[in-house]
Amino acid sequence: MTNETGGAKQIVVSLILLAAVFLVGIIGYSIIEGYSPIDSIFMIMITISTVGYGTITELSQAGKIFTSLVILASITIVVYAVSNITAFLVEGRVNKMIRRRRILKTIEKLENHFIVIGGGDLGSTIAHEMSKRNNDVVIVEKSEERLKDLTSREGGKLIYVSGDATEEETLKSAGVEKAQGLMSCLPDDVDNIFVVLTARGMNKSMKIISKVAHRENINKLNYAGADKVIPIQEIGAHRMVTMMLNPTVIGFLDTISQSGSLQLRFEEVKVPGNFRPEGMTLEALKIPQRIGLIVIATVCDGVNKFNPSASTIVKPGDSLMVLGEHEQVEKLQSLLGGNLNVEPQENNSFIPLILEGNYLSTPVAGEFGDL
Repeated sequence: MTNETGGAKQIVVSLILLAAVFLVGIIGYSIIEGYSPIDSIFMIMITISTVGYGTITELSQAGKIFTSLVILASITIVVYAVSNITAFLVEGRVNKMIRRRRILKTIEKLENHFIVIGGGDLGSTIAHEMSKRNNDVVIVEKSEERLKDLTSREGGKLIYVSGDATEEETLKSAGVEKAQGLMSCLPDDVDNIFVVLTARGMNKSMKIISKVAHRENINKLNYAGADKVIPIQEIGAHRMVTMMLNPTVIGFLDTISQSGSLQLRFEEVKVPGNFRPEGMTLEALKIPQRIGLIVIATVCDGVNKFNPSASTIVKPGDSLMVLGEHEQVEKLQSLLGGNLNVEPQENNSFIPLILEGNYLSTPVAGEFGDL
């Protein structure tokens, strides 16, 4: 339960208790003193408000005892209600509720978005990288302090849901039923298992990726419904060993991806359904000449073909694994979407730096060559 939700419930409870005292008072005065409904309402009003007006008639012994109990109950409840309302306003819970409702309405309009579970170092980095690529991202975190820090760092642009991600209601608030992907980054494997299990039950087609701290829990996450399980510590260990023993190899892509304004990324580009049914060869597409992207591999029916030759045929439903800048990837998507009029680039000096003497170096040579 979030703080703002709990504060609202406390106010509602206070009002219900006050109404209950009011109703009991009306019924009590009608029965004990025989007052009419109007006189009973007047009597309970002056009793609860303690304005000091005189009684309608001389009260009986039972009436006096009943009135004393009403006064005690009403004072206690009024003080409780006033303190809750004051705390609700002073602590800014009203603004939080308004902001939360606004965020939930924004999430309701999202479709095919991504959900990141956990706002720690890993989760916040993933959310930042995903949003940089123009993806709609919702991050779920139950720590108010961590969310406050995230929103301040992201300039208030972060879409988040505050709550426990292992609960269906929280995932529903994050739009899990319409999301295309979920990444669970909680520190505890048990929590990740519960998140994956709950999310898979709510969305059968969504892609789910989860981190895992202990290798023995990989199968459990797979059984729970995760499509991919990432052993973060193991990957980090392998990377550190490789950087120590082969620093030049492992640091090559890191160097070119962080040098100046050049931001190179590996991207998967799917060939759309409106592409030519018979397909086209990579030589005919001339992707390196037209766009400057490096085609690392093709994926056809789940089969990867690394470093494809110029004669490789690309058909609808296939995927191209490419290396290049984000703007170049967008041009490739336009090219595959039917815009085959992109002019070849006259000079592309980058590609020979990657692999010289084969298909990938042909933008400079001006022709394709089989490996």
